[in-house]
Amino acid sequence: MRAPAGWLECVANVSEGRDSAVLDAMAEALTASPGVELWHRDVGFDAHRTVYTFAGPADAVVSGCVNLIKSAAARIDMRGHHGAHPRIGAVDVCPLVALRPEEAALADQAAENVARLIQDLPAGGWFYSRNARRPEFRLLANVRKGQYEGLEARAHELDFGRYHPRFGAMALGARDFLLAYNVNLSGENLEAAKAIASQIRERTDGGLPGLRSIGWDTPEFGCSQVSCNVTDLSRLALKEVYDAVDLLARNFGLAAAGSELIGMPPLRAFRGFSSAEEGANYLGLSSVVPFDVPSRVIEYRFA
Repeated sequence: MRAPAGWLECVANVSEGRDSAVLDAMAEALTASPGVELWHRDVGFDAHRTVYTFAGPADAVVSGCVNLIKSAAARIDMRGHHGAHPRIGAVDVCPLVALRPEEAALADQAAENVARLIQDLPAGGWFYSRNARRPEFRLLANVRKGQYEGLEARAHELDFGRYHPRFGAMALGARDFLLAYNVNLSGENLEAAKAIASQIRERTDGGLPGLRSIGWDTPEFGCSQVSCNVTDLSRLALKEVYDAVDLLARNFGLAAAGSELIGMPPLRAFRGFSSAEEGANYLGLSSVVPFDVPSRVIEYRFA
């Protein structure tokens, strides 16, 4: 079943993954906007990062974004933040996604509206992806270059808002569906995770199309992971990523040992399987945290 007309999804990444009281307060803030549905909250202790996936009519989602940014600005102090994941701010990235492809312009406008409505908050940042003001900022990694520690030298370059050391900066923009997907290795081997990530990412000869990847350790799960962003689901399915990691891991005496999917995938992410349930089992999506297919697949939310 398709999403209702005029609906957007937001996949906001905040730089807090350890204080449950702060995470609850931010969840309450974003859902205080009438019409917003909080679909999922993915907490990463080692990454020190949480992903809130919420959806609703465009105006409601814009209001939810503003409330979340306001709450994060009041509760997160980036001056003492350290985690495994690259980051620049309390709300590190705020992507807006049209749930109907023909309504992409609705997401573009929503990002502009969020920036306008936070001008009086102690927060600021850059537009990225489809809203990028400069070509290189269509790629999120370029917005994050230098991470939080390098922001002071760039503070005068913000696209919107103001620089505050406590908040840092954020990347805000509309984009197409993107899946954050982490493949577990069968042991802790950071060197192997980084080497595999470098071989499978798109810009490498023989790499996978539409894939960005890095390697990191996750002591919380007792393994290293190849952490991936699948940016084009029309060219790449999760099975291809998992199988490629498994094959390369053999060179290090390791194997793929399940995986972790952040946020809400559409059904097409499970291309190559007879069903999302079969895919979830093959990929070991419940190996480190539970993955409930009926509540996590976008189409099933509207069924």
